[in-house]
Amino acid sequence: MGKTLLILLAGFAASFGILAQSKNQRLLESVDRMVDQYAGYNAQNAASSGAYMALNKLYLDPTWRAGYSNLVIGGNTLTVTISDDSLGMTPLAHRLKIRSSAANADVSNLTRVSVFDREFKDFAVWAKDTVISITAKDSLGVIHSDLIIQKAPFMPKIEDNDFLIMALNQSHVHNGNFTPDDNYPNGNFYSSGSTPNATLVRGDLKVKSGRTIYGIFAVRDNVILEGDAKVVGVLYLYKTSSQVIHSGSDLSESLVKGGILTWGNINGAGGNIAVQHFPAYLRKTATNFAPNNPPIRVLAWK
Repeated sequence: MGKTLLILLAGFAASFGILAQSKNQRLLESVDRMVDQYAGYNAQNAASSGAYMALNKLYLDPTWRAGYSNLVIGGNTLTVTISDDSLGMTPLAHRLKIRSSAANADVSNLTRVSVFDREFKDFAVWAKDTVISITAKDSLGVIHSDLIIQKAPFMPKIEDNDFLIMALNQSHVHNGNFTPDDNYPNGNFYSSGSTPNATLVRGDLKVKSGRTIYGIFAVRDNVILEGDAKVVGVLYLYKTSSQVIHSGSDLSESLVKGGILTWGNINGAGGNIAVQHFPAYLRKTATNFAPNNPPIRVLAWK
């Protein structure tokens, strides 16, 4: 009996030893996995931090391209580059690519960010939809096709209520279609001092041939420009179904001296619509009605 008991005890001891060894092995593997996960998260966080640092630099200085080289963050070596973005071999206008790479002794991580580095006020035309038969010119009247953005990657945030308040204070709210007289409302972009004229049209805005109108116009439906019609200011169309079109028997070129911002499309095929970029009017639009738009936008983060 005593001998049998000793054998049983020896067997139990051996079994517990094997179990303990197996448990210790699993514990070591678990610790290794935790170390690997920490190293991975650490590298990922460092790469993301590098991307945020680059975005902050670009926010302060849109011309910054220096990047960072061999910067150490939390035990990771960080390298950040900024370059023009492209689709295959085709450059993407006004888009930058940030590549932030972080590596430690165990793993590496890469964060890629696509950025649009301009604002709507930098362009003569900013359209969410298509643009047809439009001639864009700079402030000196020189034709520049790169002043047109169609199929815009984003639309700026416009403070519609602020616009309504200004238009109400100026008695410039028109319910339904509106065909203004020549030199509407006062022959000047400004209402008084540095305050622009603000007109809200809850319908179509039609500018007849030979007439000139002034100010910033927020239009619910369509803008119809006849030949030789002129808008000195900014057109803002806030519905996706809206259009800016050239119409009438007069095929002379119509002109918008300021800029166009639209959720819809622009079609000057009935004649031609010229849009001359006038920065002062667009800056007034941005300052008064779009103050919360950053100078750069993140389009993609991977």
